[in-house]
Amino acid sequence: MIQPQTQTRDYWVSNFTLQESDIEFLYNHLLEVEQPQEIGGLARAVMENRVSSEIQDVKRRLAGRTVYQPRKSYRIGEQIIFPAMKFVAGEVTAVRPGYNPEYGSFEVVAVDIAGKSREFAASLTADHTLNQDNGDLFDLVDNIDLDDLFAQYGDVVVEKLTAVLTANPEFVRLGKLWLVKGLLTDINIGHLHLAEAVLEINNGGPLPTAEILTYLDLDPSDNREAQIFSLNYGLLHDDRFDEVAPKGQVAWFLRRMEPEGVRETPGRLVYKSIPYDRALLSPQLMHLERELDDEWSDLSSPAIPAAEVRLTLTYPHWWAGTLPLNADTRPLFPLGLSPRQSVQLVDEFTNRTFDGWVVQPGRYIFGLKEWYEEQQIPVGAYITLKRSPEPGVLLVNYDRRREKREWVRLATVEDNQLKFDLDRRLIGADYDDLMIVGTDYVAAVDALWRRADAHQRQLSSLLAEIVPELARMNPQNTVHAKTIYSVINMLRRVPPGPVFAELVRHPAFRNMGDHYWQFDASRWQRK
Repeated sequence: MIQPQTQTRDYWVSNFTLQESDIEFLYNHLLEVEQPQEIGGLARAVMENRVSSEIQDVKRRLAGRTVYQPRKSYRIGEQIIFPAMKFVAGEVTAVRPGYNPEYGSFEVVAVDIAGKSREFAASLTADHTLNQDNGDLFDLVDNIDLDDLFAQYGDVVVEKLTAVLTANPEFVRLGKLWLVKGLLTDINIGHLHLAEAVLEINNGGPLPTAEILTYLDLDPSDNREAQIFSLNYGLLHDDRFDEVAPKGQVAWFLRRMEPEGVRETPGRLVYKSIPYDRALLSPQLMHLERELDDEWSDLSSPAIPAAEVRLTLTYPHWWAGTLPLNADTRPLFPLGLSPRQSVQLVDEFTNRTFDGWVVQPGRYIFGLKEWYEEQQIPVGAYITLKRSPEPGVLLVNYDRRREKREWVRLATVEDNQLKFDLDRRLIGADYDDLMIVGTDYVAAVDALWRRADAHQRQLSSLLAEIVPELARMNPQNTVHAKTIYSVINMLRRVPPGPVFAELVRHPAFRNMGDHYWQFDASRWQRK
């Protein structure tokens, strides 16, 4: 059976490389369509061009020649082509009789191929693979299924094409779209100033590119898709503008009009990395670390993302009006390349909508401060995030219940140290009693946090301060690791890993079982 080379796995997987002719073809292809194209479409165009080129090459080679089959007879001077030998051609120079006991009588033809004589069987009536008819060869190469070909090998071509185009300065990429520089609409500084003004009168944004474009004085005869691409390219390379739409969409925001907690990471959320030995963590502590799912623990997201995620609100996020962008919440957002993404947060119970932001570099979701205050949601409360069918919209809720008075840890500041007491407070939300902590002295706690940061206090020193203070509230004089993690974050932003490792490492902290710890002051000085 004759199979064109472009239909083989080896051609695309093992042997395929981009040639200058492919790049030239793509350049002309983009000039012809005059608008941006996705990399998949460009890869398909390259494959179609390769197939077409092979078809034309085969037809050129077949013109005026006979396709070799052993059953046929040939005459001296006849031009023969051999598809099974990559379509090499030759001229018959001699014909002689042949015989084989298995096949009987036949002819042997001598064929001159590139100056060398080779012999082939002819007039052979016995069964032979090359005698099988597969239809007209022209029909065979003309009927290649390009959809099937792209489904099988398109990913390989996309990967190689992306690498080549990325290195070529004549091609410009924005997300999935590509264009040649020659088709970019001239977007000058005046256009960018005007775009800034448009966003400013629209409260900073977000606005889609097409809407901004309507205010710019661009040539209406130019291709609109190319204009949108060019404006996106110009805005992307100007620090005044932020692309903030969900993945698959494009919308712009004026950077200076974004909320302060979006432009700059709130200080309480900034984690200054603490080196530690993870080998110190037992499987039980690692399981607890996974349960807490701190955004700075760098845990992997689940293989099957959940449509709804339940979180425990920690002090830094309560203080900043944020939620963590952690292993469980990341899959809820179709995150693109933009560092910041504008989203709509909807209270699932009241249906109230408020503006939110996903800030990838800081690993947090911003915009919940007012909601926390209005609903009087405490630290330690359970918060739920649920994916909405609408892109860029997320449902937020908490475990509401009838208010009742509960015993709560309350922090105060005395002699530049945190102190704790139990007091009864009205709580209207379900919560983790190991994580809940409150304070009536936020400013004083903030001052203590700034002091600890300015003096670069060691984690062990902070733990030695809070563990005995918390333990005295328990008849067994112990404190749970989750409580330690919750409270330490009032003084320093730190994920569970370093906290747990320090508890294990330092002899002053004794493991009493079930994640409860005790402080031995007599061993504090011995490291």
